[in-house]
Amino acid sequence: MSVLCPPTTYLPPIAKIASFSVTQLLDALTYLQSLYHPEVRGSRRKRVQAPVYNREQNLRLCYEDDNELQVIRSDAFERSYSIRWLTALIAQLEVWQDLSHSGEVSLDDLGKPEPTFVHTEMIVQQAVSLLAICAGVAAAGMITRNFIFGSIDGQRRVEAQLTDIPLDNDDYGSVGAQTWGGACVLAEMIVEDPERFGLDFSSDDPESRRLNVLELGAGTGLVSLVVTKLLDTLPSFNHREVSVVATDFHPSVLANLRSNVNAIVPSTDNQITSTHSITTHFLDWSSFSTTPRPNYLSYPFDVVFGADIIYEAQHAVWIRDCLKGLMRRPSDSIVSPAVFHLVIPLRPTHTFESSTVESVFLKACDVDPNGDADLIILSKESIMCDAHGDYTRGQGLGEDVEYAYYKIGWSNTRL
Repeated sequence: MSVLCPPTTYLPPIAKIASFSVTQLLDALTYLQSLYHPEVRGSRRKRVQAPVYNREQNLRLCYEDDNELQVIRSDAFERSYSIRWLTALIAQLEVWQDLSHSGEVSLDDLGKPEPTFVHTEMIVQQAVSLLAICAGVAAAGMITRNFIFGSIDGQRRVEAQLTDIPLDNDDYGSVGAQTWGGACVLAEMIVEDPERFGLDFSSDDPESRRLNVLELGAGTGLVSLVVTKLLDTLPSFNHREVSVVATDFHPSVLANLRSNVNAIVPSTDNQITSTHSITTHFLDWSSFSTTPRPNYLSYPFDVVFGADIIYEAQHAVWIRDCLKGLMRRPSDSIVSPAVFHLVIPLRPTHTFESSTVESVFLKACDVDPNGDADLIILSKESIMCDAHGDYTRGQGLGEDVEYAYYKIGWSNTRL
């Protein structure tokens, strides 16, 4: 039985688009069209195969199982990747055309059979059309989203207004400019039960030092902003210093993150109260362990958050290395141990990436109780959510999205 490949697997790598021929790129567009273009009812035959863009990889698109097609079509991450791929393709085609007009390169160099200017124009038109179909909300420009979260007892309410920005046409790595479901789930859980996340304390808790909170891959900043505003409502933090640090990597995402923070906390010092602050900073996970640590990451963090941040195989390794240098180490003088709270969607097309969390972080049963402290999975919880406006609605598929919530901390500590 053939397997339907998702765009992240089937499409030519974004970084290598320029090395593929026009014929191969047309095959890739045909594949995307079969996935996302509105179909004429009853027009699709069973076991139809689409062209193969790279025979060495032997990737084929088949419709043997209609549910398989619908699962990929409904996957928001795969759709987002397709948008980025199309954006990068259009940008590359424009470069080719500019070089051809300037005489620096001939369009004949772009592949066999020899293409013409008409070929590249045809690819551009198909790509632009598919981009409009795939993009949906992302093509609408800036979107303002209003979030309201409340505690279970109804005594607490936290509001946040954020802006999602369009995907960056000049750089396909800007997926964090959009608010993703995992951030909403995590923010809601935090407001409902702050103590569960180390953000509320009983009156006899002796700790009075500063609470340092870090968010990895903050994106639009929802979790960091909700945490900051929540702590301002909790009596146990009325006179306690709090520092929330929201980090991200992509330039346009980081700029939007700062804009969202400044819109809610407009003062120059980003102060919610005289003792509570939130700041935004650049953090590259891949180079963290090999580069000097900036001042804003020079102190240990008590609570770390991450939502929808593991979608490539190496992400879990990079994050673990960051945590080893950033999370407060176990200490007898500190009552509450540091914890990393991670929420990730369990995407059918990214089961391997999701599984890396449990292969990179140790389980408690695998740790030597007499050995040095190491990062382990303290607990795992499954969270089911209604997909709401997802593309599977009305198509006979389940309308649930499943998330995994991990609590990760140091071994040889108690919660």
